[in-house]
Amino acid sequence: MTLLAWSGVDYAEGYKNAGQWEYLLDAVRWGADYFMKCHTGKTELYAQVGDGNTDHSFWYPPEYVQYEYPSFKVTADAPGSEVAGETAAFLAAASILFKDEDPTYSATLLKHSKEIYDFADKYRGDYTVAVPAVSFYNTYSGYMDELAWGAAWLLRATGDESYLEKYNVIANKKYESYDPKKFTGSTGPISWDDKRPGCYILIAMITGDEKRINEAYNYCDAVLTQPRTAGGLWYDDGLSIWGSNRYASNAASMVAMFANYLPESDPKRAKYVEFVKQQTDYILGDNPAKINYVVGAEANSPKSVHHRGASGVFDSQDKAAKPDENIYTLWGALAGGPDKNDKFVDSRKDYQMSEVALDYNAAFQMNLAFLTKEGLSIPDPDSVKVHERSYPKRAETPDIRLDFKDGEFSIATGSGMRCSGWCISFKSDSYKVTQASDCTPYKIDGPETILCNKRENNSLDGEGTKQTVKFQGSGSSVPTEFTVLCDGFHAPLNHQKVTYKPEWGRQYKVVNGGGVENTTPLFEETECWPAFICDGSKPSPSPSQPTTKKPQPTSSKSDDCFAKAQGFECCNDSEVVYSDDSGDWGVVNGQWCGIGGSSNTTPEPQPEPEENCGDYPCCSECNSVYSDESGEWGVENNDWCLLKKSCGTSQVEEPETWTGKNEGYSKCDNCEVVYSDDSGNWGVQNNDWCGISNKC
Repeated sequence: MTLLAWSGVDYAEGYKNAGQWEYLLDAVRWGADYFMKCHTGKTELYAQVGDGNTDHSFWYPPEYVQYEYPSFKVTADAPGSEVAGETAAFLAAASILFKDEDPTYSATLLKHSKEIYDFADKYRGDYTVAVPAVSFYNTYSGYMDELAWGAAWLLRATGDESYLEKYNVIANKKYESYDPKKFTGSTGPISWDDKRPGCYILIAMITGDEKRINEAYNYCDAVLTQPRTAGGLWYDDGLSIWGSNRYASNAASMVAMFANYLPESDPKRAKYVEFVKQQTDYILGDNPAKINYVVGAEANSPKSVHHRGASGVFDSQDKAAKPDENIYTLWGALAGGPDKNDKFVDSRKDYQMSEVALDYNAAFQMNLAFLTKEGLSIPDPDSVKVHERSYPKRAETPDIRLDFKDGEFSIATGSGMRCSGWCISFKSDSYKVTQASDCTPYKIDGPETILCNKRENNSLDGEGTKQTVKFQGSGSSVPTEFTVLCDGFHAPLNHQKVTYKPEWGRQYKVVNGGGVENTTPLFEETECWPAFICDGSKPSPSPSQPTTKKPQPTSSKSDDCFAKAQGFECCNDSEVVYSDDSGDWGVVNGQWCGIGGSSNTTPEPQPEPEENCGDYPCCSECNSVYSDESGEWGVENNDWCLLKKSCGTSQVEEPETWTGKNEGYSKCDNCEVVYSDDSGNWGVQNNDWCGISNKC
């Protein structure tokens, strides 16, 4: 996430030229919101959700997971400086990204970043000690690189020289030459574990210091002299065996960032840019295998990346798991990459080549934004972009073929319609299935019979391959009308209980043996899934879209709505496809738009209710001349009157104070709250935190 935010800070032009700027902001905000929620106290940060050992023992899509997901945090008593330092770095980078886009949000990010960094720095320790279930995510470089990384980003975000002092203490320390955690002299790629390369480049950009500039040059030059495969992919024998595309992109990303900093006249800049372009071109298909390693980008892109949700199958580590190709396309994911001989195996089982992850994509995306900013992006023609798995997913041709006989049925799909899990169901008073061994008899004891596949090895491939199931049945006539569920059923192993309902998939009515003419979807078919992605399409009410509802009456001003205050257009006559705390939303030409309400967020002024002073008139002034149990009295027009309670003449005024006063924070000039914690309410003034007065 830090790299993603960094690319937005320095490559904004590239993102905007590619039409991806709003998507970038959305992605970074999503991550930043998550990490701020993980920051539950000044010395408390949730560092991990889930147990790697358990997670790697089950190959189920997320909607089927039933095991526990424990959460682990680092605290002052059990610190984790690596994870806290990296989190602080990301939030600082994100605060810079949003400084002009959303100043209030930016200030909130920066406050969290400062607190988390102080925690990481003051309470130092390896998070592998604090988190007992971290064996899959060990740290090898220690935490000093993350502390330097966080300090560098806070220096850039705040200009506070104390962060430079913290950085220099780490960077200038004398290390033994054999110390694997020494800060200087790294020639490897920036990675999830090692932030030193990022530190070299970032601190050079911030300070312009000659020593730091030379360190950045030395690093970039070292990267360019390291080995590559015969096809040209940067390859580190110690790292690249697992996710070679990732490490090539990571190495190139820091070279790109330094090149972006250098003036056009620098003699090394062109060489740096060419290296970044060559590595990126290799990943995009200019390689001996002629594979574009971005999933869904081209017809030759990987189709079986190691991703549970995209696979559409269960227990895929098993050699019998079918289908071999993933049911779903994980568009945009970067596949791990080839071996040192430029060879690639497109198989979920070969996870060192086919794994996907956020850190695989981050630096690769940085490089794309950089090259676009450099004017080196060349759009692909439709002949390349349009293929069977191109985005968005086009609706399948319903083609289920079902031949049901007494004691046996065969089922197949054609026209490219694939089903990993499947079930057939029918209702009959005259025919019953009493026992089945080649399938899962989900339900056979009532008027409805439901039979489902047993394992992925009898999945439906869309090419007409029949799967035959034998069973014991009885009755006078076999059924001829069925409901078939495509996907959406967890086919268990023999020793597993059937614990999942067959309910998540797509249902079809199949009659007279099926085929294209006799397979009818029991949901509204659209040009693509989901429908609103396709240009010119508009969601309509259907069972598969429960959020769609009829338009509600809107304000009399048809060109006004609540969304205008948030920067969106209005579409008051459109159908509601989504609702949140703001109001109802529709989609027109692929863009969100608001339905109803008003852009005027200022509430209508309400008249103050008149006070009732009982049997006596209320005084128009607040001059008290007498007090008793009834209240404060005054005299007007030679008659007694009661002072209004709003006069408050008997109240003692509370002395003014503000949040953080005792810690040296200044008082805000206004009452606008941008953040609250245990101390109280905070605002921002002159790019620094200020305390909200108790008078607000």
